[in-house]
Amino acid sequence: MMKDSDLFHGFLSSLSGISKLDFEVWDANGVLFLSDPDRSGEVDFEDRRAFSAHIMNHASYQRASGQGRPPMLGAPIKYGQQTIGALIACKPDSMPESRSKDGTTGKTHDAKEMETFLTHLANLMGETWANQKDVEEMAEELSQNFEDLSLYARISTHLKSLKFSGTMLGALIEELQETLRVDLSFVQMPERQEYNAMVSATGLSDRISDQNAFVDNLLGLIPRSTPSLEQDYFIVNDSGTIPEFRELCPEPYRFLAVKVGHDSHFDGWLGLVSFNMKEIFRQSELRLLQSMAKQISVLLANMDLYHELQHFVISMVKSLVYAIEAKDVYTRGHSERVNRYAMLMAERLKLDKTEKEVLNWASILHDIGKIGIPESVLNKPGSLDDEEFRIIKGHPEKGYNILEPLEQISESLPGVLHHHERYDGRGYPHGLKGEDIPFLARIIAVADTFDAITSNRAYRSSKSPEEALAIMDQVAGTQLTPDLVEVFKEVFETILKQEFETRHDGQGCGDKAIESTHRASRR
Repeated sequence: MMKDSDLFHGFLSSLSGISKLDFEVWDANGVLFLSDPDRSGEVDFEDRRAFSAHIMNHASYQRASGQGRPPMLGAPIKYGQQTIGALIACKPDSMPESRSKDGTTGKTHDAKEMETFLTHLANLMGETWANQKDVEEMAEELSQNFEDLSLYARISTHLKSLKFSGTMLGALIEELQETLRVDLSFVQMPERQEYNAMVSATGLSDRISDQNAFVDNLLGLIPRSTPSLEQDYFIVNDSGTIPEFRELCPEPYRFLAVKVGHDSHFDGWLGLVSFNMKEIFRQSELRLLQSMAKQISVLLANMDLYHELQHFVISMVKSLVYAIEAKDVYTRGHSERVNRYAMLMAERLKLDKTEKEVLNWASILHDIGKIGIPESVLNKPGSLDDEEFRIIKGHPEKGYNILEPLEQISESLPGVLHHHERYDGRGYPHGLKGEDIPFLARIIAVADTFDAITSNRAYRSSKSPEEALAIMDQVAGTQLTPDLVEVFKEVFETILKQEFETRHDGQGCGDKAIESTHRASRR
């Protein structure tokens, strides 16, 4: 315990001047205070050290008389039940005791009064130091709690997001390690290893060479019947006292692990390891870990529900696609082929993972709005009249309106809405031009055009791939984006050409075939 003698310096110095006594304060390490430092050369420190040790050992008021020297009086200074020091009062050694005529020692101060006075003064000092320590500990606890709350606030913000990832969890574990000043923090979930994370302090590898194996062994040693697991945590305050844990590392350490799980489902552990044996894991740290573990577990449960919902949406959407293509006998498989062509172009264009996912949804769903178009219009063998053409042209917006409530595919909606826009601005529904047309919609337009030309329709027979590519060359810059037409041609030559060699006989193409691409609403 740190003791601040300055708290009593002025008082004891003043008291020394009034009483003509020297006051000293000692602890187990030596002298803390001398009321008259100028007389330190006159003090027999070994004698005083022995006297203070005697006081602390007996934890009671003591009196000692020296040969020809004034007596020393002392009272123990206590902190609770612990004796932490000694308060000594004596006359300066240069002031020998006076003797009465009968030869007895004179008693300037009444012995009983001095015992009472020194005992009260020592108790006051002990209580003051105890209060000072409590204040310091409270301040430290408040400071640490503030750090804990700050960390919890930052973590909670991240944990509220369904876009949570293993990388994000790793960052949170790093914050945990830095804020709590431990040597190792980790999260380990056997069935969700993509979320496993571990962060260690600099130099820990000198103590533990294989930290992953160390954590595995720690968790493997947790007794499944220990009472603390009923509150979903396990703690080791000193590994040196438990043989199994001591064997993992010769240097003593502390270990705290909290369960991550929701309801009765167990996901894994969130844990801390520290080699600082001067500290202990505080209740606030345990509560922080438990709160984090609970939020992580709820998040994982929500993500599971989210993925189940996503799978349900995928199944529902596929059912809608099949329903559309069942209405139009000439376009069965069209959406899947357009999707494949678009994704091959995405690979060639080196789109990132997010763009590919958005394009995947948009290309498979681009014709979803046809579900509301009568079969008599979809399968009409002749030319469409103006009203029928108006109905056909409405399918991108119908598709957009059908899919808009599905948040999971919201970023794919522009591809669905604008896949019939033209590069020259004469398309629909909004007449967008050039690069104002969403990039993914322009990719779908190229893939859609190729499949439309190479597939049978109610109003014409299919064309060969070579004829389709020739037509696409002719409409590049008016209907289709020129650069993307070139990308598709590369995809065709490297991947698709061989597939078509046995599927098409090759037919001539003319102006009517080109016109069919202009009236792309029939695709």
